[in-house]
Amino acid sequence: MESVVKWRAIQIMSGRRRERLVRHYFYVSLILISCGLVTSGILDIYFHYQESREQLVLLQHEVASGAAFKIEQFIHEIEAAMKATIKSREIAEKGLSQGYRFELKKLLFLEPAITEAVAVDTQNVVRVYVSQLTSDLHSRLDIPVSRGFDQAKQGKVHLSPVYFVRNSEPYITLAVPIERFPGEIIGVLEAEVNLKYVWDVVSNIRIGKAGYAYAVSRSGDLIAHPDISLVLQRPSMASLQQVQAAFRTPSDVIKRTAMVSSNLQGEKVFTSSAVIPALDWAVLIEQPVEEAYQPLYASILRTSSLLLIGLGLALLASLFLARRVVRPLGRLRQGVERIAKGDLDFRLKLNTGDEIEILAEEFNKMAVALGAAYTGLEEKIRERTQELVIANEKLKELDKLKSRFLSNVSHELRTPLTAIDGLAANMMDGITGQLNDKQLEYLTDIRASTDRLARLIEDLLDLSTIEKGRVGLKPETLSIEDLIREVASSLRPVVGEKLIQIQVGSVDPGLTAWADRDRIAQVLTNLIANAMKFTPVQGQVVISAHRSSSLWAEVSIADTGSGIPLEEQEKIFDEFYQISRPGREKSQGVGLGLAISKDLVEMHGGKIWVESEISRGSTFHFTVPTRPQINGAVS
Repeated sequence: MESVVKWRAIQIMSGRRRERLVRHYFYVSLILISCGLVTSGILDIYFHYQESREQLVLLQHEVASGAAFKIEQFIHEIEAAMKATIKSREIAEKGLSQGYRFELKKLLFLEPAITEAVAVDTQNVVRVYVSQLTSDLHSRLDIPVSRGFDQAKQGKVHLSPVYFVRNSEPYITLAVPIERFPGEIIGVLEAEVNLKYVWDVVSNIRIGKAGYAYAVSRSGDLIAHPDISLVLQRPSMASLQQVQAAFRTPSDVIKRTAMVSSNLQGEKVFTSSAVIPALDWAVLIEQPVEEAYQPLYASILRTSSLLLIGLGLALLASLFLARRVVRPLGRLRQGVERIAKGDLDFRLKLNTGDEIEILAEEFNKMAVALGAAYTGLEEKIRERTQELVIANEKLKELDKLKSRFLSNVSHELRTPLTAIDGLAANMMDGITGQLNDKQLEYLTDIRASTDRLARLIEDLLDLSTIEKGRVGLKPETLSIEDLIREVASSLRPVVGEKLIQIQVGSVDPGLTAWADRDRIAQVLTNLIANAMKFTPVQGQVVISAHRSSSLWAEVSIADTGSGIPLEEQEKIFDEFYQISRPGREKSQGVGLGLAISKDLVEMHGGKIWVESEISRGSTFHFTVPTRPQINGAVS
């Protein structure tokens, strides 16, 4: 009886120890998991806060620096244009004569931001004056001596502080010395510059939904702001903490700093800045604090929610992990790490008699399959890499051969073509003797064929030049109507016996484009010539243009030809593609005109397309920018 009692007591004590051990593992696991979750959540919030703030500072500074660079370039370009003007032949030959007025008018045309320019001699006597605001050339004869005049007389470039003309937009005055010969200063050229362009730059900047940028001078004058009415009110920005910090902080420190301050309306904003040392201006970026920190707040809320969920799950999982799952899973994890490090020969040996053992067996099978797949994959990658290297080399060689072929063709064919054309012209002029009508007809056909072949060679060369990216655009402001009439007039004599009418249709008054004149003329010539080619006898080709938006103008060329099938309308802009015309004579050319036109239009940032119906003719459209694009192809 006594032995039975002792045996029962041993069982109870061992059960209690086992239960205490389970509780120990449960509490330890719970504490460790909870501490890990809490620590991870806090660290995640902290580092995410630092990263979010740093990224926001970097973004704002990059935007501010970009805007500052554009503003500085704007002033430098005006200064360069003024210096180019004073180097004219008129100055060298006659000094400050009235003939210099033409150069100043050209300066105002090339730089619309300059509202007026005046050339004075060393005695501050006005010699030449031009203005975009008045036609009175003598309205500035009483210009007082300015600080800019004195500095320019000493050979220095002077940039005046910002001032407001007629209580409207901000202006600055730029003064440069006029040298007849190097070292011989004969006067000063002063230009009044409208700073509206600076407003164009900052008004297009958006940081988030409510962020904005503005430009301010060291004296606190607001130069540009998205709210232009605020500029006209001329508030003093000198008292703002961020403005003071922008001009006080060294440039190498301000790149990594930002601050929370109040804006002009008293709202809390997250702000960064970039200084323009040459102008003594600064560009500031401001974003409401609520919006700037909104992603961070959302991350904190999300992390906190996940932390609470994790703690709850930890309570349920700790007891299970404390028993018999942790150790086998640790072995399994070690196996995964070995496999991840590339040890594909590693195998697990677990004898738990449950699903974990089955998982270990499947893991071993996976390792075997992964090793076989890895071996095969390495071989395939090696083969594919070699094939790609060979194919790439072949493509490079083919590209070189194509370029060399086009270059050789141009040089080898141009010389005999020129000789054939010249000899045919001499024979038609009667140098070789009197020709009969049949001979004249043949010689005329010979010259027409040489002209056609020369045009084909030029098209091939143009295509090759465009593909190599060697075409440089020289954009300028041009009248679209004038260009259309010029190209149409040049093509009317070549309609031949088809008696096609080339008409200029509706064109919006005063419509201009910011583009390369010669390249757009080439596009118009190609499209009009293409329309003439497919227009029947006594047909019509009508060219029209209108403003499609504030930034784009659309030009249309409509013909009364047979139309283009729908399935070919996308292909006609491909190189060497020609429209299939069953039962008709093959069209002239090699299918490069439309491809070249497409490339030239897209280089300007525009697009080209066609609208056509069978038996109803075709209309080709293309767009060109009406002013320089900040991020466009022609900016």
